[in-house]
Amino acid sequence: MTPIPEARARVAIDLAAYRRNLALLVDSVRPSQVMAVVKADAYGHGLVPIARTAVSAGVGWLGALDTGTAVRLREAGIGREARIFAWHLAPDEDYRPVIEAGIDLGVSTLAQLDQIADARATTAVRVHLKIDTGLHRNGALPADWPAVVRRALELQSEGLAEVFGVWTHIAEASFREDSAAISRFETAIREAEALGARFSLRHLAASAAGLARSDSRFDLVRFGAFGYGISPGDGVSPSALGLEPVMTLSSTTIADAGGATIVPLGFGDGISSLAAGNVQVSVAGRLVGITRVERDRMILAGSVDGGAEVVLFGPGTRGEWTLQQWADATGTIGEEVVTRLVAAIPRCYSA
Repeated sequence: MTPIPEARARVAIDLAAYRRNLALLVDSVRPSQVMAVVKADAYGHGLVPIARTAVSAGVGWLGALDTGTAVRLREAGIGREARIFAWHLAPDEDYRPVIEAGIDLGVSTLAQLDQIADARATTAVRVHLKIDTGLHRNGALPADWPAVVRRALELQSEGLAEVFGVWTHIAEASFREDSAAISRFETAIREAEALGARFSLRHLAASAAGLARSDSRFDLVRFGAFGYGISPGDGVSPSALGLEPVMTLSSTTIADAGGATIVPLGFGDGISSLAAGNVQVSVAGRLVGITRVERDRMILAGSVDGGAEVVLFGPGTRGEWTLQQWADATGTIGEEVVTRLVAAIPRCYSA
């Protein structure tokens, strides 16, 4: 990973906090299994170190989102003891190397099943059939569901696929809407079983629903943001959920000739321009406001000596703002703040 020149910033990743978060989540949803979602470079935390930590902590499933990320995990040494799930499938997907790598695929359409058949891989691929229960984030529509199930069973009879799972996404918008989605999911499972499908794994819930609703957990819960100590963005703090923020972003001040105090990070590095006038950073233990965000730097209020440590956000244990405070102050969610940080900022890991 190429560092920003002169290491003008760093992202510290607390892997011990990540393991503690995973342990809490695993305990909270027993006996359901847990999938650690590592999409978007593990939410900006670093794909391979995070994935290895999750597997070493006993998590048996990794959610990669796309097949490129899934194969990269196998190439990095994540063995078959961990199942890797990918569901963002391109129209021109080359399935053969993905299947040979032992990647579980989330499938929504007849076209995807036909492409799997055409790949003629040397091993059967585990497929998880997805039904759309109202969120409209892919998934087979109810009218198309029987045909998708039948085609998957055909591939299974030909030795090209194993119909392993059934799954969906829900909006986590309201109790009533989520209850309706759960009901539609259960109906789809019954319809598939009437056609001859037998599922080893049923999964619907992600982070928020997985903790809040036992009826949403089924056999597995997909935990993304919560694993990193990132709360759902509705004002609920990670600490209220028993979670610890895993990432700390820090830098060092520069005092220019004009007397301005500069932090050498800007919107070109992924810092939101909305931080100006809305966010405070910790400088040598004192909170100081951001007055302007430029492409490669931000200007702080007042005068501070050069060389002082700046903590932009962290766990909040030293008086610094947390990621949730940053997100609230800039009108977004914590996931966006961390995933916008450029990969050139060095990621430093502590066990």
